[in-house]
Amino acid sequence: MPFDPNAPVNALADRFWESLLEMLPTTATMYGDDRYDDRLEDPGPAGRAKARSLAESTLTAAAAIPADGLSVEDRITLDMLRIVCELAIEQDDQRADLIKVVDQIGGPQTILAQVVQFQPADTPERFERLLARIRAYGPYMAANIELLREGEARGLTAARVPTERTIAQLERMLAVPIDEAIIPAMAQVGSDADRERLREVVRIVVYPADQAFLDALRAYLPASRDDPGLWSAPDGLALYRTQIRAWTTLDLAPEEAHRIGLADLESIRAEQREIARAAGFGDDPAAYRAALDADPSNHPATAEELLGRARSDIERA
Repeated sequence: MPFDPNAPVNALADRFWESLLEMLPTTATMYGDDRYDDRLEDPGPAGRAKARSLAESTLTAAAAIPADGLSVEDRITLDMLRIVCELAIEQDDQRADLIKVVDQIGGPQTILAQVVQFQPADTPERFERLLARIRAYGPYMAANIELLREGEARGLTAARVPTERTIAQLERMLAVPIDEAIIPAMAQVGSDADRERLREVVRIVVYPADQAFLDALRAYLPASRDDPGLWSAPDGLALYRTQIRAWTTLDLAPEEAHRIGLADLESIRAEQREIARAAGFGDDPAAYRAALDADPSNHPATAEELLGRARSDIERA
């Protein structure tokens, strides 16, 4: 059956995707869509309400599409829309955003350094959109600080480990002199003059916003959870189950996911022992790893040799 963009399922999926890109402007940029290059996400109440409204209206529209006569592809698309929207509502009910705001890998303090790698700013118009996006960073981080405060007030906080790591990350970021700041250095600008102008905006906007977020995190740290597992949060098992569905689409109990993980871990360890035995180290993978680490041939002598090994790995892959 030929693809019909006007078919109800495809039209609904397109509307949902277009709305999602508008609400997630940095995601749009990373996908090559430059329509929202002057914006950042809205983590505040208005942004959350808009996302929930989209999920609810999409679910309503999906339920109105008769399943009879749909192709396999359309059924899959409809099911995926339902799953995504149901999870969005469930996580909004659970206020998972209050925990996710603290993350040294994908937290709000990382967003500009990531997006400038994807956002061309090599024309006057593109450059002005990037400046507008960076100027939006102050209100964006202020909204994330409010999430920290709300999470503390609710008792729904991140674990101590990621909190400490995020604090340490921000301290390192703020210690970098503005002349070496990563955002201006990585930005795809058209001239040195533009880079200098961008550097000044980063100095005025980004550094103070990151300092305010760092100060808020330091105040938040005593309220962070000692136990790193999500289970230790209020209603943690329900949060855990939702995350399992979000990552796997499987409706597994946390205990079952844990059992599967332990079984996989033991399988990996058995393979490690087999490899160690074949190399003459008996059932001692740690000794084999230590021998590999001590072998000079496993350590590139120059940067070019390291790059050569990486290129070789890529070619083999």
